[in-house]
Amino acid sequence: MLTLNPQSPTPLVLQIVAGFRAAIDGGSLRPGSKAPSIRQFAHAHNVSVFTVVDAYDRLVALGYFAR
Repeated sequence: MLTLNPQSPTPLVLQIVAGFRAAIDGGSLRPGSKAPSIRQFAHAHNVSVFTVVDAYDRLVALGYFAR
């Protein structure tokens, strides 16, 4: 789904947020669709669970995800 670049100067949390925003805004991820669980996403992308929690919280604050 998303491609993350650990070598990028952009922090991973911001890459995750930008990736989901682009997918939703671009229509490839429909509003109301279920996002991967935090642990699934972290495992699939080899990132910390805390990074994914931070990204998902930011997406909630921006109105892209609902609690």
